[in-house]
Amino acid sequence: MDLILKSLSTIDGVLLMKFFDNDLVITYDTDRIKFGDIAEFILSMGIGLFLRKVILNIGGEYVNVDQVSSMIVDSVDGVVYLLRESNSPRLSILAHPDTDLNAVINELRGLGVNVRGIVNDEVTYILMAQS
Repeated sequence: MDLILKSLSTIDGVLLMKFFDNDLVITYDTDRIKFGDIAEFILSMGIGLFLRKVILNIGGEYVNVDQVSSMIVDSVDGVVYLLRESNSPRLSILAHPDTDLNAVINELRGLGVNVRGIVNDEVTYILMAQS
């Protein structure tokens, strides 16, 4: 855990890290770093996080998920990333549990994505495999 704390402390924008019981609380400057950047860093180190997983039903038109994901992550703090299975009308969003889902949906609609409804919304433990 010390290695992780030392690594996190080197990230520009991370201001304070403190343990409360078993929870690590990180204070950061939102002008310099986004929650998604911190979450991706932690996940890349093989550490799991509790994140909000939302599955939206979207229109069947082509959506460049990489481009949309980049724009959403930059405009709505708390979003980690978006994922869409090929030929599927479902768009998965991983975000901080307190992320304003309406803000995400409004941003998606502003980018021309036809959001038809919420299929699932839950907080779940996410662990990315290290390669």
